[in-house]
Amino acid sequence: MKTMRAAVFHEHGDRDVIQLEQVVIPQPASDEVRIKVHACALNWLDVGIRRGPQFGAVPLPLTTGVDVSGLIDAVGSNVRGWRAGDAVTFYSLVTCGECEFCRDGEVTVCPQHKIIGEHMNGGLAEYTVVPARNLIAKPANLTHIEVAALPVVSKTAWHMLISVARLQAGETVFIPGAGGGVASMGIQIAKHAGATVIVSTSTAEKMERARELGADHVVNYRDDNWVEQAVAFTGGRGVDVAQDLVGAMTWGDSLRTLARNGRLVVCGSHSGKSFNLRIPQIYHRQLSILGSNGGTYNELRHCLELANQGILRPVIDRVLPLSQIREGHRILEDHDHFGKVVIQVA
Repeated sequence: MKTMRAAVFHEHGDRDVIQLEQVVIPQPASDEVRIKVHACALNWLDVGIRRGPQFGAVPLPLTTGVDVSGLIDAVGSNVRGWRAGDAVTFYSLVTCGECEFCRDGEVTVCPQHKIIGEHMNGGLAEYTVVPARNLIAKPANLTHIEVAALPVVSKTAWHMLISVARLQAGETVFIPGAGGGVASMGIQIAKHAGATVIVSTSTAEKMERARELGADHVVNYRDDNWVEQAVAFTGGRGVDVAQDLVGAMTWGDSLRTLARNGRLVVCGSHSGKSFNLRIPQIYHRQLSILGSNGGTYNELRHCLELANQGILRPVIDRVLPLSQIREGHRILEDHDHFGKVVIQVA
């Protein structure tokens, strides 16, 4: 049987558990296609799964990787509308399609959902197989590396700000950790929506990068009074929306930036899953805390079209070969990046 290179781990642990191995090339089922992977971007999901199960057990050994761009290499017998050679990316959430949430279009909370690259092998390999119904044609004006930098961050930021928080033109939004993938995309989506954007980050270089993406005001979160600085940009009123993906480390400060009737929209907890919340501040100021989980297929298609038009820009920190997959994990864990780390496979 023919084999391929894949980044695999057989147990959870530090970066050393990731191995480059020769594994059997997967065969597509009747409703699947096989993709020859050109590029796959890293996400905090890859780091979290490698460290240990996030929301239940995952199959081991496992190849992660949810952000893929490549060419269809083979199609299953029941697949229609796609053929070998088509340039594609895909929506990484595989849902049941039958529960009350799927029927209502709320697929991100399908209780039976699985994620390509978490519950089944993903794209940090030379080939991967995915359901044909999850495919999206690669935007023609973008390279494979640029496309790989978009799916998770764009649909997540769009779902948070537009679908869940209902950000409106003329409102003000605060986004912490501007160097992160979802944050750097959130800046662009918020500006596209007509909002004023305030962000925090940690270095002069990252502050300048955030301004280049469209941030109106930037603060350095290493300053003791950065929250007061951020609120001062609103004339002391506070922001309408705070977008938080960091978790316990930033929740308290994100809440402090909010105006009365403000909305905190959250998706992510890699800095900690528990937070000591002072309940009176929520009802006295009529704050809303909104959960947001990923994004939908149609939201991803819309974001990719905006990127194809040049309205949204992929934010790429660096490109590494598959042989440097451990270094890619280090960069994310050390927060040594602004935007996406993309692994070039082919």
